[in-house]
Amino acid sequence: MTVKETLDFQVELKMGSTLKSKEERDALVEDLMDQLGLTKSANTIVGNAKVRGLSGGERKRLSIACEMISSPPLLLLDEPTSGLDSYQATQVIETLRRLADQGKTIVSVIHQPSQHTFRLFDDLLLISEGRLMYYGEVSHVRQYFTDMGLGCEAEVGTAEHVLDCVSPVSGADDEAQRLSIERIENIATQAIKHSRELVTFNGDEKDDSGVAEKKSSKKMKHIIDKTAAHPGTNVFRQFKLLLGRSCQELLRGKAAILIKIAQQVSLGVIYGGIYSLGNDQASIMDRFGLLSLIVIGATNMATAGTIRSFPKEKAIVSGEMAASMYRTGPYFIAKALSEIPLIISLQAVFGSIIYPLVGLQPGKFKNFLGLSSLHAIAAEAFGLLIGSVSSSSDVALALFPPFIILNIIFDGKNISLESTPKILRWVNKIGLVRWGFTGLALNEFDGLEFSSSGPFRGPVAKTGEEALARYGLDGGSLEDVVSAQAKIVVGCWVMSFIGLALTRQKFEVMKNPLE
Repeated sequence: MTVKETLDFQVELKMGSTLKSKEERDALVEDLMDQLGLTKSANTIVGNAKVRGLSGGERKRLSIACEMISSPPLLLLDEPTSGLDSYQATQVIETLRRLADQGKTIVSVIHQPSQHTFRLFDDLLLISEGRLMYYGEVSHVRQYFTDMGLGCEAEVGTAEHVLDCVSPVSGADDEAQRLSIERIENIATQAIKHSRELVTFNGDEKDDSGVAEKKSSKKMKHIIDKTAAHPGTNVFRQFKLLLGRSCQELLRGKAAILIKIAQQVSLGVIYGGIYSLGNDQASIMDRFGLLSLIVIGATNMATAGTIRSFPKEKAIVSGEMAASMYRTGPYFIAKALSEIPLIISLQAVFGSIIYPLVGLQPGKFKNFLGLSSLHAIAAEAFGLLIGSVSSSSDVALALFPPFIILNIIFDGKNISLESTPKILRWVNKIGLVRWGFTGLALNEFDGLEFSSSGPFRGPVAKTGEEALARYGLDGGSLEDVVSAQAKIVVGCWVMSFIGLALTRQKFEVMKNPLE
């Protein structure tokens, strides 16, 4: 998404119920881009590790803009300049300075700031080894350390000097390390005394302070209530926006789509160059082998593609859901549905190539396309399930092979139901490969007749039904296959939703200290 699209999306979700008209939302987006210096980058893709987009500083400012949508009175930032060069770091801090001048309270953790950046702050809380070293105004810190006998030369920057004073010496001789420890201990002791002098408390003024405390408590309660954890728009609007974003992201991934199309075309050509199906006895085994390969290939590609990408996406959306931008349900439904058109399109490309090349049964192409598409959707749903319960792509990829091997073993022809261990017979009932293979086999062999010519592979099968009986597939129906695949899809979606809800980020709730 571009900068403007990102802000539009976030404004819709956070302020949709407050800003009713599109003109108001657009005005807020324009104002945010102007405040954060993002107007020139409005139509630039945000980008990621693979796609070049905004610079590091612009991404930081965009993150700040997203948090500024609801105009919070307080912003907490953890190392907003980390990973940025000196210029970009200065740009970010100058942006924060402007926000502070507008009345916002900005609290930021920062490491090794330049002197120019350092001077932009009003107050400083200096910490070393987890201990307080200084708390007060930035403009007074240099004189404060000078008064303790830790002065510095005029050409040395204040930020550099105070960091040198509070940093322990390492790798030096014992005497230098001892002096360093003593210096830090002295600074810490003086810092505690200095911070206490900044706090005045008059216990006798109970009336005024009591009234002030009560007013402050009411105000704090009001702020907490206003910022309660709930999205800024209803679930239907959340779904619409999330579906639009998912479809937009899919369509913009042109390289990924082209690669997937190339995969389907190449597989179709490879199969078409190897297999040429007739009506002799040898073609029975060829048909079963080809259909099995088609199902296993579709399972691998649909599942692997999902489990590689979904955990990374989950890390992003977990933060958005933790910020109460939207609920888990609308996101997951939008995510699942947005993938279906592309899955069907890819299966159509593959089917239109392989079907005439290998010589599958004429007149059954529509069923073939529907069954293969349904199987690919089921495999993608299975990939979502693995991705939803995995903490990272590495974990998901580690879980992938055992599940696929189990599905291949219990695909309906590698082991009979009677020989399956009782403890594992449930796998046969929910096997992705089993139902995909069964569906394509029933569709292909129904109505076929075979000659007695050619090399024999066991007893002669003159009809498709007799061939299906070899693998115990006779008596089945496409309705049973579709029903089973649909149940697998729904079951995987439900479990994925539960897994996503249970593994979402959780944060400690900050309670009102005045209650």
